[in-house]
Amino acid sequence: MKKVVCFLIFAVIVCASSCTSKTGAPQNSFTFDKVYSYDKKYYALQSVEPSEAANMIKVSIYISDTDELIFDFVPARARDFWGICWESDTYNIWIQSGDIGVLCYVCQNETWILNENAERPKDILSKYD
Repeated sequence: MKKVVCFLIFAVIVCASSCTSKTGAPQNSFTFDKVYSYDKKYYALQSVEPSEAANMIKVSIYISDTDELIFDFVPARARDFWGICWESDTYNIWIQSGDIGVLCYVCQNETWILNENAERPKDILSKYD
């Protein structure tokens, strides 16, 4: 009887772990890691900026060849932030945050400006896609 109970517990654990596996599932496009633009001209890093009101995320953009910081912006609170990604064929950066959703920062002359009306490309997958 003990062997049967042990086998059933083992089977439930194996089944539960395989059901939560991400194998074959679409991958979320957003990351906290260093991420390069499609042509590797730029890369972006994220850091937490302490604040009395709430810690904020700062996205810093660098020129890859020289590691020169060319722009940074603060898109969201750190506790709600889920990451960034570049568009696959532009220098636009997308951010995802639990409180404000998925937003685009459009590159204009090495300056990234929020475009609240940008349409997210189909190849950029959010946490909930």
